[in-house]
Amino acid sequence: MDAPRSGPEPQPVTIDSGGVPLAALLYLPGARPRGALLVCHGAGSRKENHAIMAEQAVAAGLAALLFDFRGHGASGGAMDAHGSDDVLAAGDALRRLSGAAWVAARGASMGAMLLVLAARRRPDLLRSLVLLCPADGPSLLRGLDRAAGRDDRAEPVPAGRPGAITPGDPSRLGDRYTGRFDEAVLRPFLARLDLIAEARGLRRVLLAHARDDADVPFDHSRRLAAVLEPPARFIALAEGGHHGPGRSPEVARATLAWVLAHGTTEDATRG
Repeated sequence: MDAPRSGPEPQPVTIDSGGVPLAALLYLPGARPRGALLVCHGAGSRKENHAIMAEQAVAAGLAALLFDFRGHGASGGAMDAHGSDDVLAAGDALRRLSGAAWVAARGASMGAMLLVLAARRRPDLLRSLVLLCPADGPSLLRGLDRAAGRDDRAEPVPAGRPGAITPGDPSRLGDRYTGRFDEAVLRPFLARLDLIAEARGLRRVLLAHARDDADVPFDHSRRLAAVLEPPARFIALAEGGHHGPGRSPEVARATLAWVLAHGTTEDATRG
């Protein structure tokens, strides 16, 4: 792993995730960080699309790490059934490189789904979670079908617009939304995934979802919220679509308040 340099600008680092190199950007505040925030993008997206959240975290005194999942952005490999490995590798790297006492995480869509799986595997790593429109298996399978032109009901989404993903296209880095997916592995994994069961009993989770989300059903987050243990919070946005929670100033403020509150409470130190 590359050693970070000090300074206000984000520093590029490379994280090893089981042999897959992940490209990342480490943000450090000017003083010792109060904690750290790991930011996880969605399917077809990349780390640069979430730079504003990292900058806001640093302004709040947090270290932050943006990274490209396998098969995305400047990272290697293809997205497969090991995406939660990337979360764990990035979380460990953030804690080590920042020296922060705790790490929280915020994820969007696929990134939120993989955060749930990572938190189930390693409950000690992530102090609290912020899940924006967490994707379920059927939604991601529909996304793969649309990207490959197998969904006759949906018009193709031009590359560069939200929602466009291009499995098999190795690195069109000029596009904001592109990715490489190992469908032979990913499809059976998503078909058997039960995210509600994986989320059952998780604590310190903030959920946000827009009611008019056309990509991931709003009801999926409502059912997920019902199986969480307190403390938990569900922000239901009236509108904004699939990308609304990630662009919402209200949700950004709630994210920082949530992770700071649960990074310092007695409840968090026991979990």
